[in-house]
Amino acid sequence: MGEVFDIKDGKIFVKIKLLSACSSCSHSQECAIFSKDQNKIVESDNISGEKVEKGDIVELMIERKKILLLSFVFYIVPTILIFIFSLVGYSLKKGEGMVAIFGFIGFLISILTIFIFNKNKKEEFNHKIVRVLK
Repeated sequence: MGEVFDIKDGKIFVKIKLLSACSSCSHSQECAIFSKDQNKIVESDNISGEKVEKGDIVELMIERKKILLLSFVFYIVPTILIFIFSLVGYSLKKGEGMVAIFGFIGFLISILTIFIFNKNKKEEFNHKIVRVLK
């Protein structure tokens, strides 16, 4: 749940207060991972069909399959790339330094992959407003 903080150019910004109630949500770690304060503002799409105004309390959701896709891209892809590039460095038989260099190249490519993925798919992973509570 969150409060509609602002509406600009058809985009709805919702302020989510991270409380102990968040601990029961399966997505609480994704929401709070980079937040230093107890509030987070997220861009949301209104799929409820109800009129949303500033100050409304709304219920939000993110599809589980999209969370799994994000987890795969952010955790599994870098691990695979680092492993593959380290194996390439090892196969050159030039010592452990080459393994480290190629592993680091794999890491940089994975960061670039994440950056491109985030830039191209950002809109698809917005929170969705499913219900206006008040």
